[in-house]
Amino acid sequence: MSYNTISESDYSFVENPESDLYGVKLQSGEWQNVIIVYGKVSIKENVESGLATLGFSYQIQDTATFQKDQLEDNKEFKNYLGDVLSHIINSKDELEKGDS
Repeated sequence: MSYNTISESDYSFVENPESDLYGVKLQSGEWQNVIIVYGKVSIKENVESGLATLGFSYQIQDTATFQKDQLEDNKEFKNYLGDVLSHIINSKDELEKGDS
């Protein structure tokens, strides 16, 4: 899956009572209602290939109907979170370009 299949309707921002950071609630798909909070985000570019890798940390704020370790051990879940984060970043870039 790539961020191109993610839209604004797939997630929403929610207040986090434990932090000044907003949570991201997954609104659709396999992990509906799970809430996560993104931490440190980094982009590592491979100059030779011209490709970039998105690195990030996250905390699960609400597991919905899942067990926490069930989510943390799931590579597809982490990849999906990366796709959502990519969409958030790209959407923000598009908004900023529209403002200039």
